Amino acid sequence: MKHYFANCAAVALLCAATVVITGCSPDSAATGAQGTASVTGTEHPFDTMTPEQITAQAGEALKGTSSLRLTGRTNSEGRQVEVDLAMDVHGSCNGMVGNSLGTMRIIKKGALVYVKAEEDYWRATFSRGMTAEQTEEYVALFKGRWVKPPTMMSKTVGRICDGLDVLLGKLSPASAGNPTREADATMGGRAVAVLAEETATAYIAKEGRPYLLRVTVEGGNEPMDLTLTDHNKPVDTTPPPPHQILDPTKLR
Repeated sequence: MKHYFANCAAVALLCAATVVITGCSPDSAATGAQGTASVTGTEHPFDTMTPEQITAQAGEALKGTSSLRLTGRTNSEGRQVEVDLAMDVHGSCNGMVGNSLGTMRIIKKGALVYVKAEEDYWRATFSRGMTAEQTEEYVALFKGRWVKPPTMMSKTVGRICDGLDVLLGKLSPASAGNPTREADATMGGRAVAVLAEETATAYIAKEGRPYLLRVTVEGGNEPMDLTLTDHNKPVDTTPPPPHQILDPTKLR
């Protein structure tokens, strides 16, 4: 299960993290499970299934998802990345990706991409090819504003939003390991089945469709804690107000 859930859930986020790290360019569910006691009530279909069968159900449900929101933290090349990103299978997204350089917000619909980053992020980006004076000049222009990147940068940054296709495409209805079922838990009052293998733990909804709601990996080189919510909820791709948008191509 470690490879089935943890690695697949991280694929899209690690691609996005690489873009931000290199400088190339809450809802009703809680962010964590609470408690380890079994949830009482009538027998659930999961109770007659093996962990592998539950895993397959979750995989099938996730493969049919047209959009979702990924929230939490993961690692890319040894650096921690914070993510809060709603994305759909059409490549649209709205949210943020952050790391040691700062936080970058992004809105994307089709070929239109808008980004907004913290002052420290722009400073780290511009300082690589400019003098200190030039860097501060551009930081003053970019900070606090949405930016409509040039075509090449839009394509590079926009790859952050293509991750859902990668995520869903990598999923398989078969478990790659030998998960065990732990005591049921709750997430925001919602009953979840808990499957564990080695250092990885997956939390799967027992109410409604058996969506994967959270995956964690403890220790090692790639720890992560990701929450998946807003399944099939339309992504808000409303562009920023025009007066807040800076077009770098119009700068000297």
